[in-house]
Amino acid sequence: MSHIFHRVGRLCSSRVATPLVLAALLVAACTTFPSSQPSASTPRASPAVPKATELSPYFETLEKMAPGDPSRQAAELATVRGTAQQSPTSTNRLRYAIALGAAGHTESNPVEAKRLITELLASQHDLKPSEVALANAYLREFDARVALYADIARQREELERRLQSASVDDDRRYATMAAENAKLKKALAEAERKLEAVAEMERTLIEHNGTTAPPGDRPPPRP
Repeated sequence: MSHIFHRVGRLCSSRVATPLVLAALLVAACTTFPSSQPSASTPRASPAVPKATELSPYFETLEKMAPGDPSRQAAELATVRGTAQQSPTSTNRLRYAIALGAAGHTESNPVEAKRLITELLASQHDLKPSEVALANAYLREFDARVALYADIARQREELERRLQSASVDDDRRYATMAAENAKLKKALAEAERKLEAVAEMERTLIEHNGTTAPPGDRPPPRP
């Protein structure tokens, strides 16, 4: 490129250069510059496809274990469980533990999942650093859920205890009221019996003396 401009400069300084020759050399120099805009015929580079990472299998499992389709969840859990049993590699064991402890499916068991991950990390394994970080993250998540479930169970037991205590207290109050009612009924029956005895004595005296008692002194009619 520089040699063309050098030749143009030499021709410009000389008197033999004609305007037509100078124009031709300038056009040639311009055509040698690379175009800043891609030509229409130049194919565009396709966007790069993200490469699969060592965490892709776990993300696929978590996607299939997402709530919404119990049959899909059960099928995925059975698949990863069978894979971990047939080929108990560190990756397969971790994948099964994460699927087992995932929330939102009927067989979710964070207690067992926590135990599996703890044993896996404590033993010899070939997990990548990113897999170890994922395992620790889910270990903390499962531990928090286990603590939450324990607290819920404690609160449920406390509620049941209070309900039972209240029921016992109600039973005691009912028994006390029933006993008092029984006493009142017994006292009322005894009073009625005494009243009936008095009335019977008055009738006997009247019949024995052959006199008629004044209306105000007559005993009340028997019920």
